[in-house]
Amino acid sequence: MAARPFAVVPRCVAALAVVVVAAAVVVVVLAPVPPWPVTCADGGAAEAAILGVRHINEHHKHGFKFRLQEIVSSDYRQVPGGCDVVLSVKLVQTDCHVTNPKAHDRCDVFRQDERGAGATCTVELSVTSGVAAVTRHQCATRPDPSNEEMSWICPSCPGLLPLDDPTGAVAAQEAVIKFNRESKRRHYFTLLEMAHLTIEYIPSSGTMTLLKLALVETTCPREATHTFAPCTPLCPDRANHFFCSTSYYNLQEVLGELVCELYLPKNSTRLPAGEPEPSCGPLFHRSPEASACKAQLSDPDPSVHHICPFPLK
Repeated sequence: MAARPFAVVPRCVAALAVVVVAAAVVVVVLAPVPPWPVTCADGGAAEAAILGVRHINEHHKHGFKFRLQEIVSSDYRQVPGGCDVVLSVKLVQTDCHVTNPKAHDRCDVFRQDERGAGATCTVELSVTSGVAAVTRHQCATRPDPSNEEMSWICPSCPGLLPLDDPTGAVAAQEAVIKFNRESKRRHYFTLLEMAHLTIEYIPSSGTMTLLKLALVETTCPREATHTFAPCTPLCPDRANHFFCSTSYYNLQEVLGELVCELYLPKNSTRLPAGEPEPSCGPLFHRSPEASACKAQLSDPDPSVHHICPFPLK
């Protein structure tokens, strides 16, 4: 089966400033949302939960953003000058990758057959002199539903794969090569992370691996004679990001159409002539922060991106 051509398609988003560049790429820029007031008054759990979920998403550096699904419980303890608040909340995964500039509460949640994740979190806040701040959050993230549960609900629906699945890794590598070969961007892009991976059986063609992956712009110009693999990613605020979906036909070993969405850099300031790009350290999954996060998770499922504890020990 021949691979179909590269395509970048727009996604319709309400209440966004839209700039169209490079033939059919839609870029969105979002205005900041003002903070919600959190008080020690009875019935203030909703505002506290909103602040808590925003804090979780601001510190979540991989995978997808989450939305509030339910406030399970809330506990207020009066202290001098204010109160301490402890919330138990349930979150649901959205379809917005963390590189997407859209606010988490404007993102759509995964449908059940798309195989998303959920999280149960304890969030602690301190309200002092009318100012609220999150002091701690701890979450348990898991597929929702699990593969076992989904086999009863919908036996023909896709099954979740570990994010480091060997076939998925091969498909992701081919997707990055295809992207750089067919893209007209100024720089090469490299894989930021595998965001989501499922497998599905198609009677006409056998098993198919479905990928969602995030790409990040590197320092290497397209005219560079060497491969893009060793190129250094630009700092997160200075890099263009793409979020792409594609399929890989396992039997034929063929990559399908690549459909991508572009997110512009937050910082578009041009550097003075001759000044090199700043260095921002390793990507998240190669960082000490990621290692500390993994060490503090209890029995993490390999098919989802887990919410890291805050603060990290």
